[in-house]
This record gives sequence, C-alpha cells and structure tokens, in this order.
Amino acid sequence: MIFLLLIILWFVIALFLTLYFYHTPKGKGWFRILWRSKKIRKWSIVSVVTLAVISLAFILLPSATIEKMDSRPIFEGFSQSLVLGLQEQGTISIDSLCDLQSPMPELAYVLPAIVGVYNQVVENPTTPRLLRLDDKLILSFDGYKQFKNRSIKITKAAQKKLGPRYPLKMESSGTSHTITVTYSGEPWDNEQLCGLPATQAAIREHVDPALLMSIIRHISDFDFNYEGDNRLAGLMAQDSGIGLEQVYVGAARLRMALDTCQGVEDAVATFYPIHNTQGLNSEWRKSPLKSSWIKEVLDDVQFYRNNGIK
Repeated sequence: MIFLLLIILWFVIALFLTLYFYHTPKGKGWFRILWRSKKIRKWSIVSVVTLAVISLAFILLPSATIEKMDSRPIFEGFSQSLVLGLQEQGTISIDSLCDLQSPMPELAYVLPAIVGVYNQVVENPTTPRLLRLDDKLILSFDGYKQFKNRSIKITKAAQKKLGPRYPLKMESSGTSHTITVTYSGEPWDNEQLCGLPATQAAIREHVDPALLMSIIRHISDFDFNYEGDNRLAGLMAQDSGIGLEQVYVGAARLRMALDTCQGVEDAVATFYPIHNTQGLNSEWRKSPLKSSWIKEVLDDVQFYRNNGIK
C-alpha cells in the first residue's frame, strides 16, 4: 500500500508540473511538437494505462496476510509437557480422569514447587496424584490417616512460597488429602512465561539463563510474531524452530558462540538482529548501534538474575 501511495504521489507531482509547464507559451509550443510524434503518444498512453493497472491490482487483489501466532496455546502445550515430564520422573501420578487439554500455565509452573513443599513436610511421602489442572490445580496426597498437622504445615509453606495471588486450601476425606490451588492475579505475559523454558534450555546447554532471557528480550521482546530485517522470524529470529523451539535452538547456538568466540560480548554480538553476519565479531566494536545493543543485553542480565532467573 505504501508503494502504491508513493507511485500516486509522484504521478500527481509530475502531472502538476506538466500542467504548469503546459500553461506557459513556450510549454504549449513544445507540447504541440512532441505530441506529433507517434512514439511520444504511444509511451504516454502506455504509462497512464500501466499506472492504472498497478493501482487497480493493489486495490482489488487481497493483500497477503501474515498468520499471527497465538502464544497462549504454546505455553499450554509446554505446561502439558512439563506435567507429563514430572509423571515420567515418578514425581507425580496423573489421575485417569485428569484432563490436560488446556492446563493453565500459571498453575502448571508452580506444580513442582507444591510437590517440593509436600516432600519437605512429610517424612515418608507417597507419590502425589494430580486430579485436575485447568483453571484449578488439585493435587491429592493419599495413604495417610492422620494429616491435620501436616496439612497446616503444607498450606503455610506453600502459601509463603507462592504468594497471595495463589489462594489455596486443603481438605481431607478418609486417607485422601487434597490441596486446591487457584490463581487470582493477572495473566502472565510472554516474558514471565518464557522464564521456565529458557531456564530449562540454559541448563541443558550449560549457559546462563539470565543471559539467554536478555538476548530474547532485545531481539523480539518475547514476541512470537517478530520478524527481523533478514526475514528470519520468531522469539530469537532463528532460521529453524517455531514457537518455544527457538529458545532451545538459541540456547544451543549461544553455547556454540561462547565456545568459539573470544568473549561473552563477541558471543552476544552474533545474535544482533540487524546485521550482515560476515565479519561481525571484528566489526561490532566500530558500530555505536551494535555496541550499544550488546551493552544493553549484558546490563539486563542482572535484572533477570534479581528476578530469579539463574
């Protein structure tokens, strides 16, 4: 559309100058001479027709639409894999009636913390059983006749760890004791939700998760629909991986850069989103924009460490 507007603008300017020149005595004489030429008449008509066709094409033909990626289902999928991973490790069991189609990430992310509190309070803990994970998290601790004192300790410790945005309560029925957790705060944004995947990827590749988070922030600002100048798109503008896969691809690339570059600054420079990668490591120090970008990335690492990404 911008291209079309520019064409029309230049056409209007040319038409204005032509009409202005035509209304001068000398201009009329030149136009009479030029118009007698068949080639001039032919190219004038062709130019007008071409402009009209281009304009109609832009107006009538539907513009290509870029499919926007909805981030919420991405994190629901990650939450599902997180819970299934806990089951594979034997940390929890999943009840046969538990529906994991749409787990709430804000609840799924705190499930390991709740299990951790339970394991600390109870001397011989049984395997917790997940009963529900959608807009509520319900976890059952089975096999205990007396659980009152432990219920109080688990509730207090979990509430202290999770904070006031996570109302929770415990109920007992026979030898089954359930803890119900809800989330009453604002939905987490992409930056908050990327914290756990980035930490997992960083641990796997032996890199600093705070550095990885800072790089993501300064490339895409955690926008899954980000597209760089080099037409590479995604959280980290990588040439492979979609959604959260790019976090793991980016972590592996960061590990490789740290192993091959002279220092952390040179490694971070390889992620600069607006560049030609040829000779980048030797050139970024001469570019104020690139140097400033790298400094901002490294400065924000401490911010993420202070907020628990480490």
